[in-house]
Amino acid sequence: MKTANCPSCGAAITFQSAISILTVCAYCKSTLIRHDLDLENLGVMAELLPDSSPIQLGTAGVYRNTRFSVVGRIQLRYRQGLWNEWYLLFENQRSGWLGEMLGNYVVTFIVQPLEPLPPFSELRAGHRITLQGRDFQVTNIENARCIAGEGELPIRVGPGYEAPVVDLQASGGVFATLDYSENPPLVFIGEPRRFDDLKLTQLREVMPVGWNPDVGIQAQSFQCPGCGSALTIRAQGHTDTLACGTCGSIIDIADPNFRILSKFNAQILHQPLIPLGAHGTFEGADYTAIGYLRRRVTVDGIDDEWSEYLLFHREQGFRWLVEYNGHWSLVHTLAEPPLVTGYGTMAMAIYQGRSYRSFQAATAEVSYVLGEFYWRVGVGERCEVVDYIAPPLQLSVERTEQEIVWSQADYIEPDAIKTAFPLESPLPVRIGIGANQPSPYDAQWPKFRGLLWLFLALLIGGQIVTAALSSNERIHQQTLVFNAETKDKTLTSKPFALRGRASNVTIEITTNLNNQWIYLELALIERNTGASVAINRELGYYQGVDEGERWSEGSASDEAVLSAIPAGLYYLSVEGEWPPTAQAVVCTFMVFRDVPSWSNFFLALLGLLLFPMLVRWRAWAFERSRWAESDHHSSSQGESNDDE
Repeated sequence: MKTANCPSCGAAITFQSAISILTVCAYCKSTLIRHDLDLENLGVMAELLPDSSPIQLGTAGVYRNTRFSVVGRIQLRYRQGLWNEWYLLFENQRSGWLGEMLGNYVVTFIVQPLEPLPPFSELRAGHRITLQGRDFQVTNIENARCIAGEGELPIRVGPGYEAPVVDLQASGGVFATLDYSENPPLVFIGEPRRFDDLKLTQLREVMPVGWNPDVGIQAQSFQCPGCGSALTIRAQGHTDTLACGTCGSIIDIADPNFRILSKFNAQILHQPLIPLGAHGTFEGADYTAIGYLRRRVTVDGIDDEWSEYLLFHREQGFRWLVEYNGHWSLVHTLAEPPLVTGYGTMAMAIYQGRSYRSFQAATAEVSYVLGEFYWRVGVGERCEVVDYIAPPLQLSVERTEQEIVWSQADYIEPDAIKTAFPLESPLPVRIGIGANQPSPYDAQWPKFRGLLWLFLALLIGGQIVTAALSSNERIHQQTLVFNAETKDKTLTSKPFALRGRASNVTIEITTNLNNQWIYLELALIERNTGASVAINRELGYYQGVDEGERWSEGSASDEAVLSAIPAGLYYLSVEGEWPPTAQAVVCTFMVFRDVPSWSNFFLALLGLLLFPMLVRWRAWAFERSRWAESDHHSSSQGESNDDE
């Protein structure tokens, strides 16, 4: 740690980092360059633009179990708004940077690249380059401009300092930035971190004037320079433009004079269902609705529109709440690009071990804007959008020449929207099936599957017990001959006894039929009471040779099952009818008592399977309706993403 005095005001200046070469005097705002212990005054540093960042000089935190403190900041402006680079000094004297943009936080460290870097002019969004032996994808290309700096810094900066930068992402959540403001370019590699994971302390105090303590937003009111309507900035320092819903002016709210950037004429003035300024709780954080836009895609000459609400939280950053045909999703940007494989209907995006199927691709156009946004939004703005789904989640990639942004959407039930926002107007009715709407049958299927296996086990177990307890006893066997002598006569068997509890009786019939038939009228008669059960059977068996091929049809045997026959002394009464010219038919009748029955088992099994089959059919119909809205409906309809 080195100390000196400011040559302008005499205030004590302390350099905490040994590699810091620049500091801004906290008292007179002089920009001081260090030459060992001598300080050179480069003039007064420009004022930082107001923002609502919770971080300030002196903020402390933890990264990978190592404590750090914030000792400096560079504030830059880029296409999407303001961007802070906080200079960190770790307790082990290592230095790094904490990038803060749009509520996202990235910790990076400067590295010496092992590979030659392509020129800035040759890079495009989507290009892939190799850094430190790892494959990166270009996700954003910017020409940033330095607004101001504060604290101590390891580089020389000043207002107007140009910084052509390229952001890259790699698998495993690795982030990189190429800073082409120097030659050779500076390379910073690190990883994104959630605000809560950094365990930040000594944060900036909440401002008392116009500050909402619930969501941490500094509100500022002004009059629209286009029509004089009262407008409110709710995320000052984090947003770049504001759209007036009265006159259609797009206003540069970073300009102290509130310059009008453009105007649009809306044929329909849309009233957002969630009023701007409304507060809602998602993921345990209180967000404020600050912007509203509508987008559309045109397919076969038909416009299809949906609504997007921009939500802001001081620490958690931005979220999007998207509504389409009454279906809602909460959307956040991804710090790591998914892995995309395949083409067309076979295209897949893999993220965090989960596979997402290609659903649709289109050119989306902004058709209406209202409120604040973190980039210079404009009606007519276009980008290519590709969606991949794994309900209830959806991955989307938006691509322009300068930027590729991946986001993840989580489907939200309408009741959750009602809970988050106390709305006076009713929510729109859901139409059709949402792209990432979870199937209710997917949630039910594990329960049905468990019950199915339980009842199937009970059914099989019951059948096994029944078969084991069945006597399957042959009670009687007798052969009767049907010929010319017995024609038109009733033949009877010898009596036989059925004992024990009432149970089934099976009568098996075998014959010597060969190219002929016989019709039998049987009756099982209880000799003492005369109670009887009638059975009719027709048997026929034919065979032959046709063009050298042997054939046969019918059967020379049959059986009849009689259920719940009580104990008693029984006999069989049989009358036969057969062709008069046919040979004698010899029939053998065997009577079995208490035979295990499989017909009831299979009927019960069929009944048991009908309900899950119905559930699976309804799940198929649900998916078919979902994929009917896809680019791939002809080949993907009816397929489900559920785990079997």
